[in-house]
Amino acid sequence: MDLHQLVKSHESYVVERRREFHMHPELSLQEEWTSGRIAEELGAMGIPYEIVGRRNVVGVIEGGKPGKSLAIRADFDALPLEEETDVPYKSQIPGCMHACGHDAHAAMLLGTGKALLEIKDQLAGKVYLCFQIAEEAGQGADEIVEYLQGKGGVDQAIGIHVLGDLNPGTLELVPGARLSGAEIFYIDVKGVGGHGSRPDLTVDPIKATVDCYQRLITIPVNHHSMFDTCVVSPCAIKSGDRFNIVPETGHIEGTIRYYKYGDGQKVLEKIRQTCEGVCASHGCTVEVTSAVAAKFPLINDPAATEDGRQIAQEMGLELVDGRDPSAASDNFAEFLAAFPGFYANLGCHSTRPGTSGNHHNPTFDVDESALPLGVEFFVRYTSFFLGQ
Repeated sequence: MDLHQLVKSHESYVVERRREFHMHPELSLQEEWTSGRIAEELGAMGIPYEIVGRRNVVGVIEGGKPGKSLAIRADFDALPLEEETDVPYKSQIPGCMHACGHDAHAAMLLGTGKALLEIKDQLAGKVYLCFQIAEEAGQGADEIVEYLQGKGGVDQAIGIHVLGDLNPGTLELVPGARLSGAEIFYIDVKGVGGHGSRPDLTVDPIKATVDCYQRLITIPVNHHSMFDTCVVSPCAIKSGDRFNIVPETGHIEGTIRYYKYGDGQKVLEKIRQTCEGVCASHGCTVEVTSAVAAKFPLINDPAATEDGRQIAQEMGLELVDGRDPSAASDNFAEFLAAFPGFYANLGCHSTRPGTSGNHHNPTFDVDESALPLGVEFFVRYTSFFLGQ
């Protein structure tokens, strides 16, 4: 079967679903309507599905004979922005819009399911269509990964993010680390306060806090391999609130960005050691705590990536190489930490008047000619991977 024509026959369906999702955006962890619509569409196609965790939807397409398994992921949460475009499918929800393209992701995966149904007898194995909630809040992925592991795991997991600064017809798919992992750190310094006229009778936490700050920003250069990029970014420093009172405490908080599994914890431990040593020299005590912002860096498997690049070239997509990894994060990284696979960026830059390709911006929109290209890539890759 001509896969290009197969996908072309479902193009209007994909565009309609994308516009419907765009008009009805929902914030992370509030995606009740969207989850319900996705489930309704899968049910209408005859694709069995399960609600996984908190409103994730996972559909399953069984091939004509046993074989490998492939997970394809699309997120579907929106952002707290007031849309400023004049498109006819503008958001109908005040203060909420699809400003990152997740509406396109969900529509492309529904279109992929629709197309794969027509060739399922040619597939050896199964496809999990993974619709994920709450990516913008760093949630949802773990629930689907756990579900897939409970099913025995998958041989590969793949995904696409539309990218507004690339033109339609282009694809960025590169092996190795492409998005960062991220940790948030909090440093609380404790001294002994007193009158500003007698600092000798106090244990000044300001001096210790500033000294900690100065040492933190040297960690990537002096205490981490130059071949393993990381960023330590202390973005808030607070101590005291009056001109003549030596305060009791100081506080620093910021983020660590990194591109190698395990480096977040390594750098966090170095922050802890550094602050404990500095504060002890000042006579202060310190507590360093942390929170996960992005559990893993996103690292594309080289072998899977090479297969994906070949599929892209075969269908006429222009491969975009040479771009640096991004310091942004996406918790599809949790899929790739559990299973081999890749995450690609699909060009979708919008030139329509009043719109832009600027993600997380109230004028964001996508060029919808990119949608069938994303579907065709998924269908072709699935046919290749499960047709061997």
